[in-house]
Amino acid sequence: MSAVWAGLGIRTPADLPLLGAGERRLVGIHQPDLLPYSGFWFKMAVSDVFVVAVHDQFQKHGYQRRVTMRERWCSHELVGKPALLPISSVVVRDGWQGRLCDVVRGRYAGSRHWRTRGVDLLERISGCAVAGEQTLDQVNLALVAVVRELLGITTPLVVTAPPVHSGVARLVEQVGLVGGTGYLSGTGGAAYMGSDPAAPFVAAGLDLVWSDHQMSTGDSIVSVLLDEDDPMSIVLARHPH
Repeated sequence: MSAVWAGLGIRTPADLPLLGAGERRLVGIHQPDLLPYSGFWFKMAVSDVFVVAVHDQFQKHGYQRRVTMRERWCSHELVGKPALLPISSVVVRDGWQGRLCDVVRGRYAGSRHWRTRGVDLLERISGCAVAGEQTLDQVNLALVAVVRELLGITTPLVVTAPPVHSGVARLVEQVGLVGGTGYLSGTGGAAYMGSDPAAPFVAAGLDLVWSDHQMSTGDSIVSVLLDEDDPMSIVLARHPH
């Protein structure tokens, strides 16, 4: 376990309590994206355990290194041109805190809650520190810790050993590693989980639960924090049944 992860409150599966008879444990899994949209935080908030998939492969055009703020991209500057590497091996260029603060300030200085939450957010981002090499997973997890505290989310965050399997089997494996009884999938999971997405989970004795988060914006959580009076009401919004 990385000392940086431990310093951010990230746990290992061994740190989790064993389930009692009849207890359930819903597991959310997601890569450590850059200040992601509200659906990421919904999954974290409603899960019993949230696995941070730091071993997943870096995606050049994915949300690991970039996010929209006011419908325009904000991106990390990376060292070199990484390809076919896990997120934990991709290095962010020094000075990322200042660059990120400049973007946030430039796009949100006139927002509804800038003078209260905005100034505080910049101070927290400026104070983020990553010991040693500034890998993409650790930089984004430092930012996740900032937002998690601002939102008041207490769901345990866990990093597992590198998984053996790929695809849906990888998700089943991760849920099993943390003693889960069910997997919480975002709606985008339907695109890659096959014609019978529940089958692999049922075969492993697990439930498959679909997120019913009602998204109000695909922008970074920063938009929610600085525009909304009650950010958690936006994060926890669900589609009416």
